[in-house]
Amino acid sequence: MAVTSQVSGYYRIGEVVVTDWKAAALLKASTIKPILATIEKSLIIRRLGRLSPGDLSAVEDALRIILGN
Repeated sequence: MAVTSQVSGYYRIGEVVVTDWKAAALLKASTIKPILATIEKSLIIRRLGRLSPGDLSAVEDALRIILGN
């Protein structure tokens, strides 16, 4: 899923607001967008941060909604 600092006032199905963005080591308030993609592991330069358990749970719930599980 895509992470963006472009936080809007309205949210679409599958979007997750990162509530603990500072704890996740993100530079700005962020939203996770329901854009699924795969990339080669070798293209990953570095980890941006780590989601808190609550934010991770919200992302898992969003994935269930998106994928219909």
